Amino acid sequence: MNRSKKPVILALLAISLVVGACSAPEPETTAPAEETKESVTPVQIDSVKTGAVESDSGITAKLAPVEEVQVMPKVGGKITSLPVKLGQHVTKGQVLFKLDEQDLINGVQQAEASYAVAKANLNQTGNSTDQGLTQAQNGLKQAELSLNEAKLNQQRMQNLFTQGAISSQQMEQANNQLTNAQTAYDNAQQNLQTAQKKTGLQVSEASVQQASVALQNAKEQLANATVTSPIDGFISSVNGAVGQMAGQQPVVVVVNTSSLIVKANLSEADITKVTVGTPVKVHVQSTGQTLDAKVSAVSPVMDQQMKAYPVEVTIPNPKNELKSDMVVTVTFPSAGTEGASSLIVSRAAVFERSGKQYVFKLEGDVVKQIEVTTGKGSSDQIEIVSGLSEGDQVVVKGQTLLQDGSKVSIQNQ
Repeated sequence: MNRSKKPVILALLAISLVVGACSAPEPETTAPAEETKESVTPVQIDSVKTGAVESDSGITAKLAPVEEVQVMPKVGGKITSLPVKLGQHVTKGQVLFKLDEQDLINGVQQAEASYAVAKANLNQTGNSTDQGLTQAQNGLKQAELSLNEAKLNQQRMQNLFTQGAISSQQMEQANNQLTNAQTAYDNAQQNLQTAQKKTGLQVSEASVQQASVALQNAKEQLANATVTSPIDGFISSVNGAVGQMAGQQPVVVVVNTSSLIVKANLSEADITKVTVGTPVKVHVQSTGQTLDAKVSAVSPVMDQQMKAYPVEVTIPNPKNELKSDMVVTVTFPSAGTEGASSLIVSRAAVFERSGKQYVFKLEGDVVKQIEVTTGKGSSDQIEIVSGLSEGDQVVVKGQTLLQDGSKVSIQNQ
């Protein structure tokens, strides 16, 4: 009896478990938040502006000082003072260096004595011509002796220079002495010829005049031993030193960098677009600055070697932030763009789909795909002929993740 009931009881228990499982309440399921939240794409935007598309063509050049003076002495001599140094600011008239003055002082004293003698002779001459003639003859003899000595000295110095025993400055001084002696001899000959034709009084007057000119020249030579700056500016180079002989090479170079200039060369086609005062853009490569400048000079004649027209652009530099020889790129206006105005936008905003051009225009927190018609452009800007208005905001970065109506968030550039 018990054996027959056991299978039945087991079957009833199995059925009740199945029914219980089917009737148990289903657990609550909640969809993940990410599946219900609309995705937001981060983008960067820019505004549609009014302006002119700048030409892509630019000329690479270097900045140069508006003034540069290579200062060298008018007379040779040993440098005794050099108070300036590299980078120092100097004003016009400030002493740059001095030369040994002793020989020049002696020359002035000698000229003063000759002038005094000439004046005394004039006072004693009266109507006598013999004294003037004799003086002229003696002057010629003395000048001849000085000339012969200068020739011998020049020949001796030439031999020493050929052997490398003396410097080029010493050789140059010997040549100058010979030239001066030859000039004095020629003047003495002329004075003698004049004395033979004129009265003694006229000869004395001429001697006084000659002595006066010689004295003035000697004083000027002495003044030239002190060399001053011809302009306001900065010392860009110091090539001499105290104790060194100064010759025909610049001892100091002074530059005025309150303004800088860019020298460019334009083709025959481009020169017709440029006049004095034409605004240009100057991009300084080392600093990343883009400066507004103007054309300050235009050559009316083509440089035959360059086959181009020289043009200069002046850049104000009141704080001396820009330096000479910095590399810049000068962008000149394109034909017909000067004064022209149109809608422009960053070239990065425009993309192409199915042969047409579009932008994503921002409307609230979503973007709309707008078809546009474009005009001329450069590497970073493009003209918008139709499809947008000034002030519209368009996506310039992140377009590849967008579709018409996509929701976006604005990121800082």
